Amino acid sequence: MSYPAGGPGDILARNLGTGLTQLWNGTPVVVENKPGANAIIGTDYVAKQPADGYTLLFANDPSLSSNQYLYSKLPYDPLKDLVPVVNVASTTLILVGSAALPAKSLTELIALAKQKPGELSYGSFGPGSVVHLDMEAFASAVGIKLLHVPIKGTADVMQALAGGQINMAFAAIGPSVPLIKSGKLRAFGVASTQRQPLVPDVPTFTEAGVPNFEARSWFGIAAPAGTPRPVIDRIAADVLRLVQTPDYRKRAVLDLGLDPFEMGPDQFAAFLVKDRAKYEQRIKNANVKLD
Repeated sequence: MSYPAGGPGDILARNLGTGLTQLWNGTPVVVENKPGANAIIGTDYVAKQPADGYTLLFANDPSLSSNQYLYSKLPYDPLKDLVPVVNVASTTLILVGSAALPAKSLTELIALAKQKPGELSYGSFGPGSVVHLDMEAFASAVGIKLLHVPIKGTADVMQALAGGQINMAFAAIGPSVPLIKSGKLRAFGVASTQRQPLVPDVPTFTEAGVPNFEARSWFGIAAPAGTPRPVIDRIAADVLRLVQTPDYRKRAVLDLGLDPFEMGPDQFAAFLVKDRAKYEQRIKNANVKLD
């Protein structure tokens, strides 16, 4: 796992580990957090492990899609050193802000940002992270300029928002719900084409006046290149079998504010072709380089 403990990806990975341990007759599946450098540290570690199916990467957008366009050189090659196994979930991002902001809606937030160019701040998990790129794409789409404040991880971003250290952020829905319900955060919109079950009263960006804009992240599993295809197929089949179990699907995916995103090895590979093209264009438009 290339991110700190406590975020939605970490929780999903640990739920998968618990379920697979039971499915594999008690064979322990251990989640090891190796955060840092926009997922590079954990991804590079797995890419250099034996291709035997015993060490897997709980991957997301930076590790397999966007980092290759953010850095002129990576210690691993996402196309040659890792192979997609299974994609299990995606998360629609929600734009949340400090309750101290005078803006009460997305339209008012955009107007406020135009009045104070470069003054309103947003948090992300670091330069080049998904939420950084998505926020820059949003700012470009609506014609505003914001101040980027890199922060370590999901829990830290939520804490900074609730404490008023930053003004807004794109975040996963699950961790945002308690703070929205308590009044510590204000929800401005979900960046999807339809409303989300955990926050049914929060409008989509289209409903809030920003059409044709989506921001979402995905979570899947990759293995070191050279892992035998029968091993990959077995892992993918067992993970999908687990994710499709109604109780697990509700408890470990839907109740976390995630969407099922069930793709086997070939489907996942085809998805990555499009995902990489999306990030290549988004990074080019944002003019972001990290070295």
